[in-house]
Amino acid sequence: MSDSSPEETLYRQFLTIFVLLDDGDRRTFKQIDLTTSQYNFLRTLDSAAADSLTVSEVANKLLCTRSNVTRLVQRLGKSGLVRTGGDAHDQRLVRISLTPEGEAMLVQARQLHEASLQRRLAELTPAERQQLLDLTATAVQILEADLAAQTS
Repeated sequence: MSDSSPEETLYRQFLTIFVLLDDGDRRTFKQIDLTTSQYNFLRTLDSAAADSLTVSEVANKLLCTRSNVTRLVQRLGKSGLVRTGGDAHDQRLVRISLTPEGEAMLVQARQLHEASLQRRLAELTPAERQQLLDLTATAVQILEADLAAQTS
């Protein structure tokens, strides 16, 4: 077995963190019959500056395909959490927005998620949290710059 590079070890650590966070999130959202993808979708709609987003805008924000967004819209629409409508300036575009039920579900999901995160990360001291925030912010900037360079 060969020794891993520091970059490979770091990658594996990030991947393990992602898997553990995702599993905890799945367990948390299962309580209210929501998936992690659905939660992130609702959160993305809520954080938009406009009242609604197009399928392409959501796909870009979530780094996924338009077909994935379309499937999420269909499922969440059937549940009454989102609604779709046309764009006033371009009839080819479909705009997606939260319904009042979707907003209420998001409030509940955020409360559960926050409690779950506090429980799971309680062992970190405030100094350790700040150090992790600083280091991961740097990692995010580096990875976003690399992604932008690869897609240009």
